[in-house]
Amino acid sequence: MSSVRPVLLSVTDPSNHATARRFWRDPVGVLLGRLGLAVAVYTAIRLTFFLDHRGVFAQASAGDVAGAFLHGLRFDLSAIAYTNIPFILLSLAPAAWLARRWYQWMLRGLFVVANGAATIVMVGDVGYYPFTGTRVTMDVFALTGEATAQADQLFVNFAGLTLIGVGLLAALLVFYPRPAVEAPAPVPRWRRIATSFAVIFATVVAARGGFQKKPLNPIHAFEGGSHEIGVLTLNSAFTLLQSPRDRALEPVAYFESAAAVDSLLPLAYGLTDAAAAPRKQNIVLLILESYATEFWGGSDREHPELTPFLDSLKQHGTFYTESFANGRRSMDALPSILLGMPLYRGQSIAVSRYQSNQWVGLGHFLGEAGYHTAFFHGAVKGTMYFDAIAALSGIEDFYPLERFPEEVQQEAFDGHWGLFDEEALQFAVRHVGTFREPWFATMFTISTHHPYRLPPKYADSLPKGSREIHASVAYTDLAVRRFFEVARTQPWFENTLFVITGDHTPPSRSARYDTPLGRYMVPTLLYHPGGTLPPLDTARVVQHVDLFPTILDYAGVHPERVPRFGHSLFAAQEGEAVLTTDEVYWLVRRDGVLERRPDGSERMLAYRRERTGEEGAGVASDRQAEASRRLLAYVQHYTMSLINNSFYRDGVRRTATDD
Repeated sequence: MSSVRPVLLSVTDPSNHATARRFWRDPVGVLLGRLGLAVAVYTAIRLTFFLDHRGVFAQASAGDVAGAFLHGLRFDLSAIAYTNIPFILLSLAPAAWLARRWYQWMLRGLFVVANGAATIVMVGDVGYYPFTGTRVTMDVFALTGEATAQADQLFVNFAGLTLIGVGLLAALLVFYPRPAVEAPAPVPRWRRIATSFAVIFATVVAARGGFQKKPLNPIHAFEGGSHEIGVLTLNSAFTLLQSPRDRALEPVAYFESAAAVDSLLPLAYGLTDAAAAPRKQNIVLLILESYATEFWGGSDREHPELTPFLDSLKQHGTFYTESFANGRRSMDALPSILLGMPLYRGQSIAVSRYQSNQWVGLGHFLGEAGYHTAFFHGAVKGTMYFDAIAALSGIEDFYPLERFPEEVQQEAFDGHWGLFDEEALQFAVRHVGTFREPWFATMFTISTHHPYRLPPKYADSLPKGSREIHASVAYTDLAVRRFFEVARTQPWFENTLFVITGDHTPPSRSARYDTPLGRYMVPTLLYHPGGTLPPLDTARVVQHVDLFPTILDYAGVHPERVPRFGHSLFAAQEGEAVLTTDEVYWLVRRDGVLERRPDGSERMLAYRRERTGEEGAGVASDRQAEASRRLLAYVQHYTMSLINNSFYRDGVRRTATDD
């Protein structure tokens, strides 16, 4: 009988440890020990997530947190099963193979690579979560170019997480269990086969999350608990695996027909008397990167000294105190504003399978009304897919960094994203004067984006605040001041409507704004130096998708077939906003917030920006029923119009119940 080459030994094997010796002589025992190490790493990352974002879980009880860790094991085992399928199958090889040194090294390398990749994703998402409010999905790969360009800064600014990640990768390598055997233990063939089938069966059960009818899905983490506890329950490796980028939306049929949906979502314009002849008024849409209400316009601001100019400007316009973004990223904000398309389900339009649908945006409608349209963004072309979104929206001229004057590119480049806001806005405010009137110009700032670089000349003169972003917020306020100083000298100034908003919120440390609703609160200002705006309700709830019909309404353009998610701010009707995270929906109104969970359950909450979720609204049952119907109409309009490519088509549209 040929001898078998012994395995490299590293595990101490004292004679009085007979049970442990028997365990490590069993290949299945060795396999379980190795997978157990992966479970320990996943648990350590969940603990890191909890500690790093403990403010998010301030209202959660100890029992809720413990339940998240316990329930989270189900999602951990599923992710581990999926990512370790090759490793598990190769670990069931014949005993003679398992006893070979090279084979064990190969298994070790496979284990470290598979679980190391998952570890990197999960640790990275601990830092990424504050920017999105949800676990990572395949959408993150749409931003790989930007992340790669900022890799050095990311490692520096998230040094603590980097060290934790390195430590966990080292743990996978160092604590990887190796069998304490020098020769394969004789095992009957039938037992080896039966054991292999049992392991494969257990792997399948773990991967699908149990014996239930439907495989485990991220929405199962939110059953019966708060959204925050659901997020803690999940792990990012699982959500990444469960979110293929090209997944189609599943049809819904809450109402019998598209006509029934449209009747619940009527178009709302307020300046229809001007429909026959569009106004010859210019329009500036100024979108401020990561500018949240807690920085500008919010009550009880921590540092009101950051935005002196914008604070003064809002005294001369219509400023909305209850204003919401429809997403948590820049590439969610632009479709909301330029196309009237929020992000409810699936991926951002910029990267989804529906990007090839028919799209008619502000550029198309305004262009047909005689406007010249342009978009200024001082970053490299392709950043955040802004050029693609602008094209989908019908914008004629897109000005990325490459189209700015050479001297501006050389003198004002921030070393990371693009041009500092002051120089970028100075070019834009002067260049629009070369356009034929009327024109519509979108200007998107970048200096309040991480890593928050400032021009050296302002490094010591701006308010510092208490967070890294605060000085950049103050710098953008100064850049906007300089913009308006030049704009006031231009002949087009008195003939121009300015619409100013933030694209999304950054991570917050404020108890008032680090809430399910507060994470979407951005400022919105309408300002016309010629004083031609009608009286408007500044306490109205508004959202980004309202800006799409508002701009069209002001220009005297009133299309009948458009997405029905927003309503012109010039229309006299109740304001509302629809927000969503991880299939949890909120319909926000001043008298209450309707929350709809993935399992279909609903509750009506009092609108308290900093405490929504703690008390009932006390609204009449018929009012809640109306809110529920309206929310479902929004969801069906969104889903079926994307599936059928029918936002702009007249006539009967197919529904989920049609053959």
